[in-house]
Amino acid sequence: MLGWAIGFFVAALVAAVFGFGGIASAFTGIAIILFWVFLALFVLSLVFNTFGGAHAATHGGSGRTFATVALVAGVAILVYAWVDNDMSAERVGAEIDETAVELADGASEALGRAGDRAEALVDEAGNEIRQDASEGLDEASDTVEPETN
Repeated sequence: MLGWAIGFFVAALVAAVFGFGGIASAFTGIAIILFWVFLALFVLSLVFNTFGGAHAATHGGSGRTFATVALVAGVAILVYAWVDNDMSAERVGAEIDETAVELADGASEALGRAGDRAEALVDEAGNEIRQDASEGLDEASDTVEPETN
């Protein structure tokens, strides 16, 4: 489980570099989510390693060193995200709401345009069918009509 926690930590770091560094602001939310997933897995790993599980006889202190470094790095990312970028739960929620409203408006406009185009297509197809039927009936009536001598 510690391997998964490390993987999520690395992914959170990469997303944080992109998101908080201004390269791609869409990664900011992803970085925060991945950080919390990492933190949860990390805490679970520490709890399971502390209260159970087999320990190797030659196991060194590298796990504790990594845990300390990871904890310090995680806290640093959290502090940076909340302080330097003015991130708060209210602001994040407001940004999510704004994005959801923009997405809904965009979808509504797209559906409206699609409906208008579908209506125009049906009208045009109906007019063409009527015109073709009229021309066909005219040709048929010319063929069937007896010649007058």
